[in-house]
Amino acid sequence: MKKRKKINLKFKSNDTALSDSQINKHKNFSKLMHEYQRGTTPLYKTPLYKNKRVFLVLLLILLVLFVIVEVLEKEEKDAAPTKIEQKQQS
Repeated sequence: MKKRKKINLKFKSNDTALSDSQINKHKNFSKLMHEYQRGTTPLYKTPLYKNKRVFLVLLLILLVLFVIVEVLEKEEKDAAPTKIEQKQQS
């Protein structure tokens, strides 16, 4: 059995009293509820258009795929000789 190392943690606490205005500045129940809802709702249950990051990543992937397909089609078109060129060579 391994012996565990004892970790000495020291916390510095600043026991200064906060004024009511400083406390009220950080009270925001709607923001707290929004963060809670976002944190507890699974990603697969949220629509893609509501999550900005997922939507942008999917949009970027689709754009890259579109560009790749267009480039490949252009290369195939340029590489394949047309029927007119084949008849002229004969």
